[in-house]
Amino acid sequence: MIIFLRSTGCEWVEKTGGCTMCGFYCATSRGREISAEEYIAQFEYVMDAVDIGDYPVISIYNDGNIFNEREMPVAAIEKICSYIDGYENIKKVVVESRIDYSPDEHVAKMKKALNGRQLEVAFGFESADPQVMNLCINKGFSANNFGHFHSRMQGMGVLTKPLLLVKPPFLTEAEAVNDVLQTVSYCVSRGIDYVDLEVTTVEKHTVVHELWKNNLYRPPWLWSLIDLLQKCRERFGDHAHVYVSPWTYSVESLDWARNCGECDAEIVKAIERYNCHFDLAVFEDLDCSCRDDGWKEAIAVEDPRPIPERISEQLAYVQNTRLSSA
Repeated sequence: MIIFLRSTGCEWVEKTGGCTMCGFYCATSRGREISAEEYIAQFEYVMDAVDIGDYPVISIYNDGNIFNEREMPVAAIEKICSYIDGYENIKKVVVESRIDYSPDEHVAKMKKALNGRQLEVAFGFESADPQVMNLCINKGFSANNFGHFHSRMQGMGVLTKPLLLVKPPFLTEAEAVNDVLQTVSYCVSRGIDYVDLEVTTVEKHTVVHELWKNNLYRPPWLWSLIDLLQKCRERFGDHAHVYVSPWTYSVESLDWARNCGECDAEIVKAIERYNCHFDLAVFEDLDCSCRDDGWKEAIAVEDPRPIPERISEQLAYVQNTRLSSA
């Protein structure tokens, strides 16, 4: 069960403008402080509406960083965990936070409050390529930071779940596929056997949105997702369980992973079936003319420009378009 709590908003957005694809700030109070009492009241509302005891795994997201005291008070976390402790059937709690907004003492307090239940921290690792991570996504940390974070969490008995971004802006379709493969390889080399693919959607008030409006960005093809999953199995076998996160979030998406429109629903259902058992057989009988006519053409497109040059030129184009239409 996934629970979204309306929060103060991600501090990274307020400091830097945020990640290029993330529009979650629009679902928050946009900087107005949310008190511990307000967070607790939101969780109590959920408990009144749904029997959370029916779900062995509970994910609690605040469209930001749950371990950042400015975004979510520790008192709220501890109270919410005390409620969860009343449900014997809940075995694991999943939360999300940037690695630089996850001090050990806050993580330790939540782990203690869960009274023996497994705690898992999902975090946007996005890409092991520093140019993709920091120029294309504006993530603001490095793979080395991730290595330290993963070791810290392991030492505390906390699971980590890297979230890898499928098709950041400024990459071609083929580059996006290869970037994920290289990042999965990096995770496997660090002993991580479970990763979550977060498929880029177009959300308002983001860099991706501005590029999309100017025909400079298209979300990934569904065929690319299947290609990725098949290649991961070929390269990593059972060393990497690759889950495709549903692309329905707390904010409205204007565009999302798609093919031609005719085969989309069938492929999305196949991906949902795959997620249950990681069985690639669900993709065996899928086919559509757009695989040859559209996707193979897209995957063959190359961009010889270095990434910094692409970014500079595309952002300049967007800026000029906005000025000319003002």
